[in-house]
Amino acid sequence: MPPSHKPTEEQREIAALWLAKRTGGSLAPDEQRELEDWLNADPANRLAWDEMRVLWARLEEPAERVAASSPPRGALARQLASPKGWLAAASAGSVAVFAVWLANLNFLEDLQADVVSGHAYMMPVTLPDGSVARMGADTALAYEFDTARRHVRLLRGEAFFEVIPGSAPAFTIDIDGDLVRVVGTRFNVDRADDRTVVVVEEGEVAVKGAHDTAPNHLTPGQQMTVTSGTGGGVEAADLDASLAWMSGRLVVRQVPVSDVVAALGRHTSKRLLVRGEVSGRRISGTFPLDDIDGSLDTIAAAMNATLIRAVPLVTVLF
Repeated sequence: MPPSHKPTEEQREIAALWLAKRTGGSLAPDEQRELEDWLNADPANRLAWDEMRVLWARLEEPAERVAASSPPRGALARQLASPKGWLAAASAGSVAVFAVWLANLNFLEDLQADVVSGHAYMMPVTLPDGSVARMGADTALAYEFDTARRHVRLLRGEAFFEVIPGSAPAFTIDIDGDLVRVVGTRFNVDRADDRTVVVVEEGEVAVKGAHDTAPNHLTPGQQMTVTSGTGGGVEAADLDASLAWMSGRLVVRQVPVSDVVAALGRHTSKRLLVRGEVSGRRISGTFPLDDIDGSLDTIAAAMNATLIRAVPLVTVLF
């Protein structure tokens, strides 16, 4: 199977900012060359760019209305600009693109989904065979059920599955080419960018990365992480931490701040950005999912970091 070039959130952010700059008509010749170099450096960069262009084309008229009523915000531009000042000369058009990006970065996935959750921490969905998917916040699922298959695609997010036992057809979950195969069990699947974590509470599942030659079998209390299509080893799982989200808590133990903020970001309509060396620092703790602002304040205090709520829809930690 060919490698996946699905862009990361960071690549989409960069693409959105480049598009904002170009749409505003303020790309200098050296910046145009820099953009081309960035697009050619990684196929996922170009895919992120194409996604942003489609997003702009689909929502151009509403974006123009937003631009007409919302003049450029100099403080936000200064806070998010790169050293080359990407947004310093942004026009109303670039603000429109940025506003659309803030509104719904995942709309392409939503178009493919059969069900999409909101920002509440859990939304139970009964699948056609009677199995239950307890969807986490900002999660998208697509599925096909017939006499030949019980197949679910986790387009983004996290879900806890309670699968109705049955040997035929097998129940499978596809995460961008990574496969989870199960007969009957209870397990959690968490997808974040190019990493998928599968945790088994009950029963047995087989997990096979898109680039793996054979699956690994997980039993209760075990987990496996698949990164960029390649599975890691089977490990002991911390079930309390992994499943705490279903009771409205995010429990982490020595997890990078960027990953913690990304998990919190599923539970709010705001864009949460992490910049600088704080993103790679690790933190442990329990954070309530019904108070994202409070959780961010706690992280900022613990990391001795700065938290800026630039506009109502953007929060930056650095």
